[in-house]
This record gives sequence, structure tokens and C-alpha cells, in this order.
Amino acid sequence: MGEKICINCGETVNDNANFCPNCKSTSFRHKAEVTANSKPSIIHSLFYWEVDGKYILAKSKLAALFTFAVMILSTFVSPVVPGMIILTAIFTLLVFLIGYLGHYFKFKPSKAKLDNNDLGFITDLKHLLFYWQSKKTGEYVLSKTKVFSILIFIIFSLIAVVSNSPALVVYVVIGLIFAIPASIIGFVIHKITYEDDTNAKRVSYTETQKMEPPKKTVETAPQVSVHEFDEYEKQLDDLKNEYYKKDSRARELIEKKFEPPQMTYTKFISVVDSSTKLFNQEADNISNIIRLASEDSPRIESEIKSKFNTLNSISDKLDGLIDELVLSLDPAGNDDVEGLLGDMENLIDSIKNYD
Repeated sequence: MGEKICINCGETVNDNANFCPNCKSTSFRHKAEVTANSKPSIIHSLFYWEVDGKYILAKSKLAALFTFAVMILSTFVSPVVPGMIILTAIFTLLVFLIGYLGHYFKFKPSKAKLDNNDLGFITDLKHLLFYWQSKKTGEYVLSKTKVFSILIFIIFSLIAVVSNSPALVVYVVIGLIFAIPASIIGFVIHKITYEDDTNAKRVSYTETQKMEPPKKTVETAPQVSVHEFDEYEKQLDDLKNEYYKKDSRARELIEKKFEPPQMTYTKFISVVDSSTKLFNQEADNISNIIRLASEDSPRIESEIKSKFNTLNSISDKLDGLIDELVLSLDPAGNDDVEGLLGDMENLIDSIKNYD
């Protein structure tokens, strides 16, 4: 079964769901299946972090390897500096440790990011260098800032190589001085412009590879909208408040008519207890259906309406009991107590039918 992603909150739901169970939104985008490496390799050990059984490219490892490569290369281009190899090792270790500490204390990628990584080292490296990735959906969008920053760095590096300058490291550092601020500014602009990190017009890398043409669906029956569920919740709350007022009134009248511990008092109170118990059971059933239903359907609508009919019937029976009690409070109506008891027996049988 396929999956799709809620544009509003990023929740992943089944393709057949018509609304998001988390935020009730009805706006989705298609989610393609992600093919990721399941077994770790030497490449994973060198260039990735393992998080919850999945792998994501390690920026600190790449930065350390880049530092090592540049400084080692400078030892061949420039005059040999005493202790350059030791200095290279120290700088490389420092870069790695700084990145590792950030990973250890703060780094925790979202599930969406993990699901859309480990697609192959070249692909992951391309995404890291040239794309922004959404935390909510894992989708990628081309970053003009990253492209521009890398071009600046490449230009300064080419100048050093073409001119055969002995100060290769100096040119590389100058390139970084210009490239890093540009990248940071672009990152800030990206976050401000796309605050929710989601754009419906963007398409993830994996979707362009695996997305199938959308299937046309034909509606064969009217569907229940999310707003109708909200109305059902309000209707249920109103009905419960109304019933509990009737319950309190009925108990008050029974106590006035039959002082406890008369057998008749116990009989009437047991009827009210049974009625309230059945009412609460049916009300809980409706609440569970509304809360747990992941999709709307005519069957759910029919079941909810049926249970509302049951609640109304129980409430009407209690109304009848209250009316009889009010009328029997008149001393002239004492002769009708036996008839009232018979009516109550019928009431008990009627309520039991709803169990």
C-alpha cells in the first residue's frame, strides 16, 4: 500500500486516507518508495553516521577529510614546512572532534531525513553540496546559495593551481572566507523564506525517480467530511449534558416519592442506574469511532447515526420516567403506583435491548 505526506504537518498516512488524523488537513503530496542501503559497508564507516539503524552523511567526517587533503596537497606544492604532517594531523583531528561533539550532543535528524538519505554516496554528497532538505518531509530543493558558494571556492582554488603559487593553503583559506559567509546568509534567507520548510511545488529526488502517474479515482458514494465529525463531537457533548441533567432530576424525584430504603425506591434507582450505564457505553463507542477512524466512509457515518438514535431513545425513556414521577407526586395519583411499576418494567426491558 502506498503512502502520502500531509503538506500541513508532514505526517505520513496511507494513500486511501482522505484527511490527516493529526491535523485534519486534506492536502497531501505523493510519497514515493525510498530505496536505501540496508547493510553497512566500508563507505558507511568512513563517511556516514549511524542513527537508529539508518545512515546519514557525516559532515564532520567529510570536513576532516577535506582539511587533511588540502593540507597534505600543500606540502607537495609549497616548500616543505617542518612538522607539516604533524600539523595536518592536529588540524584534521580538531575539525573532526568539533563536528563529532555537535553530532553527539545536538545532532538528531528527523525520521523524514533518515528515510531520504543513504541513497548512494555520490547521490548523498550531491544532495549535501547543492540542495536543502526539508526536516518534515525529507524532500530536496536546489540551493542557489550552495552552488554560488562552491563556485567561489573553486575559482580561488583554480587560481592557486594555475598560477602554481606556493601559497596554495592561503588561496584555499581566502576562498573559504568568501564562500562560508555567503552560504550562511543563504541558509538564513532559506529559513526565513520557507519557514515551514515545505513547498508544494518542490519535488523530492526520489519522487522524480520513482513517482508513478496518479491514479484516477471515482467517487461512488458521498463521503463524510472532517467538519461533520466535528459536528458529531459537539452534538455528543450537548446530548450528554442534557442527559445528565435528566438523570439528576429523576433521582431527585424518586427520592421524594419513595424514601429509601423502600423496595420501590431501590427498584426505580436501579432502572436509572441501568439507563445511565447504557447511555455512557454508547457515548463512549461514538467517541472511539470519531477518535480512531483514519478515513471517512458511509459505513462509519451510518454506525455513528445508529448509535445517536440509541442515545436519543434512552434519553426519551428517561423523560417518560420523569413525567410519570412528576404526575405521581400528587397524592391522588398514589393508586397509579402499581401501573407505574409496570411501565418501569417495560422501560427496563426496552433499555436492555440497547446493550
